Amino acid sequence: MSKAWLATLFTGAGGLLAAAISIGYSLYEQREADIIPQVEAATPVEAGRWKVSITASAIGAVMPNGARISPGTKAIIVEMMLENISAESSNLYGDLIRLANVPAPPKPQYYLKRDRAILWDLQPRMPEAVTAVWEVPAALALPDVLRLRIEGARFKPRDNLYAAPGWFPADSVAEIVLPLNVVASGTER
Repeated sequence: MSKAWLATLFTGAGGLLAAAISIGYSLYEQREADIIPQVEAATPVEAGRWKVSITASAIGAVMPNGARISPGTKAIIVEMMLENISAESSNLYGDLIRLANVPAPPKPQYYLKRDRAILWDLQPRMPEAVTAVWEVPAALALPDVLRLRIEGARFKPRDNLYAAPGWFPADSVAEIVLPLNVVASGTER
């Protein structure tokens, strides 16, 4: 065997080994990313720019501000403490909580518990008791337990498109399982 042929053989084997290790590591990372930590109710969860602790969920017939829900719908109500831990006021909390076991839920509406008003901008470092409401079709069969996913956000000092700083969506950071109780008369699951 010539030395050149032997060097080519070792180089090829090294390249194949590096590729195999890279693929194996990528598969391991993907498997680890698919595992979402389970947390108990009322456990504070940091999700990038937000800190949230979800305490209860229920089905109701009235919005938190006392208004009736839209005809032909029922309301999934989730109680929580929500804090903006970034440096600026923000109203980008709409994608923070996701209903994992309810098909095609709409965006939720958030209400302040202290005065029952719609939540607009959440000020930095001022935790608020908040109620999130999803209006879903009345005919939709809801589960007995609600699986809620908390979606993270990641700060980048320079994004790839504009080279500007900002908060960008990340993966789910936690999952909470809560019983879904009927709290207001006139609604059926």
